[in-house]
Amino acid sequence: MVNTRRGPSPGGSATGVHLQGIQKYFPANGVHALDTTSFDLRPGEIHALLGENGAGKSTLMHIMAGYMRPTSGRVLVAMQEQHFLSPADALAVGIGMVRQHPHLTPGFRVWEACILGAEPGFPLVHPRKARTQVRRLSERWGFDLPLDRDTKDLTVSQRQKTAVLALLLREVQYLIFDEPTAVLTPQETQGLFALFRLLKKEGKGLVLISHKLEETMDIADRVTVLRKGKTRASRPARSLHDETLQALMFGIDHTKPKKPVQDRPLSFSPHPVVPRTSAPLLLVQGLSVEVLGRPFLRQIDVSLFPGTILGVAGVRDSGLETLELALSGFLAPSRGSIRLRGQELAGKGIPAFRKAGGAYLSADRTGKALAPQLPLQESIIIHAHDRSRRGLLGKWGIMEQAFLDAWAKRIMAAAQVTGSFKTRADAFSGGMLQRILLARELAEKTALLILAEPGWGLDRKNRERLQGELRRYVKPGRGVLLFSTDVEELLALSDRILVLRNGAFSAEFRVDPRNKGIPMDIYKERIGQAMVGSIQEGSVHEAV
Repeated sequence: MVNTRRGPSPGGSATGVHLQGIQKYFPANGVHALDTTSFDLRPGEIHALLGENGAGKSTLMHIMAGYMRPTSGRVLVAMQEQHFLSPADALAVGIGMVRQHPHLTPGFRVWEACILGAEPGFPLVHPRKARTQVRRLSERWGFDLPLDRDTKDLTVSQRQKTAVLALLLREVQYLIFDEPTAVLTPQETQGLFALFRLLKKEGKGLVLISHKLEETMDIADRVTVLRKGKTRASRPARSLHDETLQALMFGIDHTKPKKPVQDRPLSFSPHPVVPRTSAPLLLVQGLSVEVLGRPFLRQIDVSLFPGTILGVAGVRDSGLETLELALSGFLAPSRGSIRLRGQELAGKGIPAFRKAGGAYLSADRTGKALAPQLPLQESIIIHAHDRSRRGLLGKWGIMEQAFLDAWAKRIMAAAQVTGSFKTRADAFSGGMLQRILLARELAEKTALLILAEPGWGLDRKNRERLQGELRRYVKPGRGVLLFSTDVEELLALSDRILVLRNGAFSAEFRVDPRNKGIPMDIYKERIGQAMVGSIQEGSVHEAV
């Protein structure tokens, strides 16, 4: 890390982090991700960074946190210019980032992962004292983490908490949070925001990247908006309204006359009434899963009918991922039956699930859904390999590269993502990758689509587009099983919502397609209460 002292720039604060004239060019795919972008973070504030998918938010913050180097521009901390060669350099001056999908070293326990690289008393580390230090800090901030569990067995939300705890152990002054509430219940989000306010009170500066505008605007002190790699505005949060934000983020001109549209709440889109005379597309009976290191499932029953979307709500630690993996063949159940289109799949593995017409997209995007360090094409074509073995050469197992290239182009076009598919996957933004993965699964000839956190990383425009795509998918009689911790997402997409808590279904909500004047907040409150066990288990609710 090279430091060069310089005087404060005109109008700049002598404290805080300042990004000035940042440009980032990716020569591999010819993309200018950032174009003379500016941003600053002050001690004792919560600064929201907003913009649509591909606006450059994550790229800018990766530069601030040392994961990337800018093509040009300056990074200053307390007016001292920094040249970060790695995240360790940024940590050394008090900047840390909690990424959408935190990378933790497998084979280490949680407390070991927290102190890795900053071991107290190094080189003579005392394990018991180190663990005690982690435990005390975890208790101070109200984290409920299994400190002795292997990091590879953690859920997505537990990995996020572990990453936050590791930064707090290093006493960072500036924390960057990338989509931190994506896998949290409303109650957990309130707890996280309480932590944010406490960190702010202690003088720490926080950056919050989020597509959940309502909750973000409630907590942010300032807002910076990026669009197409440029800084469009940086203003106090209280001075911005929804229309102003949309204009800044998406380039919408609100001065033009609008065509009249039906005023229909996003969370209650009209779903088709599907007769229940047909047999269930997916029938799960008495399913129990007992795998060491994962939340158990007990006596799970599920019926998913053709033409419908069934939502499953819960915190990630409640068994959501266990159920996803069991249904898609990654985990073998200890008891019970899983039938897809009448075919028994319990314990028969992933190939049987896919052969029966099933597809699964994990919430663990960089762990299970794609290979971040390989060219993007490798992740796009995983289902197309067999189809590429054509003609005489195909009989010898040789894949046709022209077919694979054409397939990758088709998926990227469907996802509306530009750039080269030969570029490493991690060069694309999280929202772009999510759109590509969704397009990859929707392009397959399947009968059942299991999705986990499908809206994670998507801006509002692409969330609305996803609703239409899923409705078109189920219309011919297919089905979607939607796992999400985002209650608004579930309400926007689902015909029916089951709540999973402590490995069993605790409540069922029948979403009213006609919206009989029921406020969205009522649904959100009741579902959130069921997720944390505040309402009677086993109940069925029309709305309240």
